Order: sequence, then C-alpha cells, then structure tokens
Amino acid sequence: MSRTLSRTRWAAIAAASAATMLITTACGTTGSGTASSGGQIKVAMVPKLVGLAVFKANQQGAEKAAAELNIKFNYTGPVDASAQGQVQVFNSLIAQRYNVITTTANNPSVLAPTLVQARKQGIKVISYDSDVLPEARDFFIQNTDLPAMGKALVDCVAKPAGSQAQIAILSSTPDATIQNQWIKAVKDNLAANYPGIKIVTTQYGESSPSHSLTAAQNILQAYPDVKAIIAPDGAAEAAAAEAVEKLGKAGKVFVTGTSDPASIRQYVKSGVIPCSPLWDETKEGELVMHVARLAYDNKIGPNSTFTAGDLGSFTAKDGVITFSEPLIFTKSNIDDYQW
Repeated sequence: MSRTLSRTRWAAIAAASAATMLITTACGTTGSGTASSGGQIKVAMVPKLVGLAVFKANQQGAEKAAAELNIKFNYTGPVDASAQGQVQVFNSLIAQRYNVITTTANNPSVLAPTLVQARKQGIKVISYDSDVLPEARDFFIQNTDLPAMGKALVDCVAKPAGSQAQIAILSSTPDATIQNQWIKAVKDNLAANYPGIKIVTTQYGESSPSHSLTAAQNILQAYPDVKAIIAPDGAAEAAAAEAVEKLGKAGKVFVTGTSDPASIRQYVKSGVIPCSPLWDETKEGELVMHVARLAYDNKIGPNSTFTAGDLGSFTAKDGVITFSEPLIFTKSNIDDYQW
C-alpha cells in the first residue's frame, strides 16, 4: 500500500516538474539558452537581394556559425530588391521543408502571408536587419537601437555641412522597413538637435549601384545647395559619394550612410564620407544562425536571455533582439575592418 502511494506521488511530482520545465522553456523566463549542435537542421538565409556586400558579410558569418551548430545552410534570394522575388523563394523553401527561414524584408506586409503559412507548417521564421510584420516571424534581430542610429547618421554630416544646411536622403525603396525607421530616427534627431537643417528631397536607388548613382547625380543637379546626403542603404552610400566626386563637389557636399567598409573605404579616406555608422555584419550573420538553432530547439522564448557562443549574451524582448551599438567607421579605423 505504502509503495503504491509512494510511486503515485513520485509520478505526480515528475509530471508536474516536466510540465513546469515545458512552460518555462516556452516562456523563456528562466536561465540562459545556449545554442547546441543537436540533429542537423536546414536553415535558409534570404537577403533582400543577392550580390550586395553587406548581405555577403552576413552570409560569411552565418556559414561560420552553421558549421558549428550542425546546420545545413542555404543562402538564396532574388537578384533585385523585390518583395515578390522573396515570396517566390519562400514558397520554394517551404516546399523543400526547411526547418528555419531567416530573412531581411523588402516589404513587411507583402511577405507576411507566405511566412505566416510557413509558421503554420512548423517552420521557424527569423527576421533580421529589416523586419516583417510581427505575426509573420518568431524573432526579429534588430541591427542596433534606432535612436542611436539616427543620431550617428546625423552627427556624421551635421558638423561639416553646417547647422543651417539643406540635406537630402537617398534610400533604397519607399517601403523598405529598416530604411524608413532610420529616416524617421534621423528626422527626430534633426528636430531635437539641429532644427536649422532641412531635408529638401528623398530619393530611391532600389539598392542598385547604378540606379543609386543616377539618383544621387539627379539630387546634386536639381538641388545645388544641398550640403549633405544621408544614404541609409548599402548600395546608395558609395554611389552618393561617387556622384559627389564625379560632379566635383568633394569638400562641399558630405555623405554618410550604412554600407560595408570595403565599399566606402576610399571615400572615407578622401573625406567625402566623414564617418559612417553600421555594425559588424559578419557577427550579425553568426547571431542569426544561433537564434535559428535556439528557436528550432525551443530554447528561447519571446522574453528571455540567451548566449550565442563567443558573441556573448543577448536579451529578447517581445521577440525583438538588439544586436549591437552603432559601429562608426572613420578614417582612423576603417582599415581595421576588412570585409
């Protein structure tokens, strides 16, 4: 009799403990998750478009981490900055039964229905760099704090351009999530700290070097009093700097933006780009794979802390993970970054 009661009681305790562990794991409120190399999983990284240097740097970091985390990795995406192109890629990945899809979005809402369907089929979705609608992903890795990025972009050109300058914005596409968030952060910072600086036009280069160059030249010709161009796009910043030099405006017009160091190195050294904020794109790619592994293994929740290998500890808040503070490239440090 006592043995039967004892076994029953211990079974109840074990069941309760197991239930508690499942609940706390799902909520992500206890301990720090760490990525482990369990059974192999298939993870795809879908950038806005293939060929852009900043996304290649993400790929390099992702490949490094994937090898350590037992991830079969696939880097694939459209050849231009097309939301419909990304949707086609997603449909192919869903058909191939990928375990995790990671992506930086060309459009937050156009991508959402397909990614919602992916999640319904058990596929984890991780957005990074540029978010999708919250219901369409499990986690979003935000590059850096938005007000901090807005401040960094403004500070890079405000002093050389002057406190009463006319400036222009050269972005990627009108509906690019992260670019629009940065532009808003720039406007907020200008209103608070440089009310005399006025944005006279916003143009778009479609994340294409040639289109961005044409748009930058058009800005400089149509608005001859512009003293600075803020280009929050990997292709646009280098193109804007090239346009400044081609039109003989070096030393009169200054550029900043969000591009990889290799693309802007010569312009930072020449002074056309006084400084340029970004983050370590290769390490961000590593983080994307760590989050993919953890999400698939159900080791992090929307509000939790976790460790991503040598990258250190991170916190998810309502499914959003901030990667780093802005990394400011200047003439004195840009050669330290060879990517």
